[in-house]
Amino acid sequence: MFFRKDPRKKALVERALQQVEKMLWDMQDEDKDLSKLKLRKYQKTHFTSCSCPKCLEAKRKNNPHIRGILEDGFKVYVGEGTGDED
Repeated sequence: MFFRKDPRKKALVERALQQVEKMLWDMQDEDKDLSKLKLRKYQKTHFTSCSCPKCLEAKRKNNPHIRGILEDGFKVYVGEGTGDED
């Protein structure tokens, strides 16, 4: 991986992993069942009603990929139930 070449990027990833681990421990302390835990990556783009220059250009060219990314992150889904049933 390219993180080995850049220690700053590696440090950022390690810090993010520590925050995720703390969040999961907090969820477990709240008696959440983490056996059905799922992480999903997502990217949120501008709304279709947005009138910024990028979105206007995307509408003019009829190409939604021109829209800029607003957020890049992940969502955590925790299944319901005790985790004993399949």
